Amino acid sequence: MTNPSEDSGPRVRTLLAEHDPISGHFVEGVLSAGQGLSVVAVVDSHRPIADWPLGQADVVVLGLGHGDFLLGVVRELAGRGIPVLVLGMDWTRRGLDNALAAGASGCLVKNTELDGVVSGVHAVAAGNRVLSPELLELYVPRAESSPRAEVVLKLSDREREVLTLLGQGMSTAEAAKLCGVSNATIKSHVSHALTKLGARNRLEAVLMIRDSFVPARRPAV
Repeated sequence: MTNPSEDSGPRVRTLLAEHDPISGHFVEGVLSAGQGLSVVAVVDSHRPIADWPLGQADVVVLGLGHGDFLLGVVRELAGRGIPVLVLGMDWTRRGLDNALAAGASGCLVKNTELDGVVSGVHAVAAGNRVLSPELLELYVPRAESSPRAEVVLKLSDREREVLTLLGQGMSTAEAAKLCGVSNATIKSHVSHALTKLGARNRLEAVLMIRDSFVPARRPAV
């Protein structure tokens, strides 16, 4: 008998693009077993995007093999407004930078457990950025661009609070509920903070907060 809780709410329609059939079969099994997901298609990542049934997908999970980059694929999908979650084995700082610059919504380490893939799909479908913990340590500002504490101090208490909450994995809606404001207000705080910090995206702003050692303070109610 189907568990009713598993069918509650819309499922995230996921397209898996993977060149290696063995790896693809394994990843497909993990995604298919994930709550709130449905795998609408599995395609060869080396085939032209025109052959992919993108109209059926909310998120694309792109599996990379050894030596794969496929930045053009990531760029084209992102240009179409489709969130891309990239699974790779050979991550370097440069490779991570390039994937994020191409428009990847998330980058995960492809390992035997595939930790975080299902939650990663849900996160990017909701408009969030996702990195594996190992990649979060890799993705730190270079020394020449590291912010000084006084730059972060330009942020208001609320802006630092919002970035800290998002850095803890909260969604925009969850942060809004905790702060007692609307989703639009949270997005406005993030936009202002990115401008003040000169950050490219939320992830970089969160890391700037962390690396500056400036504690976020709870705003007065």
